Amino acid sequence: MTFTPSPQQADFLNWVSNGSGSCVLEAVAGAGKPTTLLDEVDRPGGGVAILPYNKMIAEEIKGKLLKRGVDWKTAEAGTFHSFGFRAYRKAFPKVQVEGGKTFAVLDQMFKGAPAHHISRTHGAGIANLVSLAKQRAIGVTGSIDNRKLWHDIVDHFGLFGDDEDEKIEDLIEVAIAALKTSNLTTDVIDFDDMVYLPLVHKVRFWRYKWVFVDEAQDTNPARRALVKALLAPFGRVVAVGDRAQAIYGFTGADADSLDLIAGEFNAVRMPLTTTYRCPKAVVSFAQRWVSHITAADTAPEGEVLSIEAREFFARQDLGRGSAVLCRNTAPIISLAFQLIRQGIGCRVEGRDIGQGLIKLATKWKTVKTLAGLESALEKWADRQIARAQAKNAAAVAQTIADQRETLQVVIDRCREQKRDGIDHVVAAIKGIFEDNVTGMLVLSTIHKSKGREWDTVFWLDRDGTLPSKYARQKWQLQQEDNLCYVAATRAKQCLIEVVI
Repeated sequence: MTFTPSPQQADFLNWVSNGSGSCVLEAVAGAGKPTTLLDEVDRPGGGVAILPYNKMIAEEIKGKLLKRGVDWKTAEAGTFHSFGFRAYRKAFPKVQVEGGKTFAVLDQMFKGAPAHHISRTHGAGIANLVSLAKQRAIGVTGSIDNRKLWHDIVDHFGLFGDDEDEKIEDLIEVAIAALKTSNLTTDVIDFDDMVYLPLVHKVRFWRYKWVFVDEAQDTNPARRALVKALLAPFGRVVAVGDRAQAIYGFTGADADSLDLIAGEFNAVRMPLTTTYRCPKAVVSFAQRWVSHITAADTAPEGEVLSIEAREFFARQDLGRGSAVLCRNTAPIISLAFQLIRQGIGCRVEGRDIGQGLIKLATKWKTVKTLAGLESALEKWADRQIARAQAKNAAAVAQTIADQRETLQVVIDRCREQKRDGIDHVVAAIKGIFEDNVTGMLVLSTIHKSKGREWDTVFWLDRDGTLPSKYARQKWQLQQEDNLCYVAATRAKQCLIEVVI
């Protein structure tokens, strides 16, 4: 089918063909970004890099390019990490990927003489600080020894607790030493290193006339530096994003990424304000968070409903093409077990969430029973949440609270089945989490729903979960609003709020 651009899309396509420089294309949810971008890969004359946010979307774009007969010499699609890793591996062909690289570095350091009062108990916090430093491109865009940069990370992300305030300088000292050692360990890299280390070691990149960045609102300094490294002299950048869909600030992304890109690349700004995904009723509902989103003239009316939990189970559309979204994991895990008891097939999106829960459930090696796990979990969570709140680390506090509540749901399920062992908890978790769920009802956090769409979306307990009670800083509260916008705009036909 021939692609007929809207007036705004036509303006962008004309800019690509006849304009100059770079562009920040601000596009609302469902604005036809992939279609608009793919329509351009033949026009620039080859040498196009397309960088979507994650591997799943990259594979989808690769498939679409293949169907269009576009070969890799004309356009390539891949994640930031795949572009970085490929270039790095050419410079260091014996490199191995190990996710626990920073912990291995810290282990070796702690065998020596670490800073006063710092021990292995601080390892996870220091490793998190090092990870964020890599994402902030410390050592690339600023000196590793610049302590202000490290303090900025600690303050912005609320790392460490009040009881560690007096140790901050020592913690940063260890983190600096760990990063320096990590950077010299060139034959082993972790996930952060795939973007970061090619920049540190200034490896040679294949350079492109055009670099298209999708979901640009979720970039960080390291990713933006990689874009510069991929760009040929006089090359052009197109950064496509939606500031109202910036929801990954807690992982290191800048809340003002689009503005930073516009400044760094002297980019013009162009809008795509029409959604081709959502019906008119859903668009009207979403306008409470994003006033400028509009429905296509041809969009169906659709509907937005509100039902009680008991009505949810009587629905006939709890299957393929439908999803249940929630701010937090615990409510959807509880719902998943209820659905399974009623013979309704479902899976929870996000195997990595399940792996994190398994790691937590098996954290205490001496704990063997459900009661013991409950006790250890409560003490650990109370302590960690208090520390996070003391530092205004909303995302950390919310994650810990959600993990505790989710694991408690699994524990309760095991009790119902008269199973009293940690192995039963692990088995229950493995049974409900999956990646890229299709063919049945999908249960997902709003974060995990990003980039996806369904005919019917059930939004579970909006008033009870949003905003997070731990969100206090302005940027944190804004991202809670953004989550609402993302949830609403996943629906192609019907959006149904499920009130608890």
